[in-house]
Amino acid sequence: MNKGLILLCCLVLISASLMTTGLTRALIDLGAFSGLLWLVLRDQNKMSE
Repeated sequence: MNKGLILLCCLVLISASLMTTGLTRALIDLGAFSGLLWLVLRDQNKMSE
């Protein structure tokens, strides 16, 4: 499920990034990076427990 969630998140944010320019695009990219980082770190914390 998490792989599907990450893939869906990537597809949505890439399409949103392609449709915008400037500051909006930068904010979408920053949100995408932080969201993916959060998903990965959350999974690592569950694995270590």
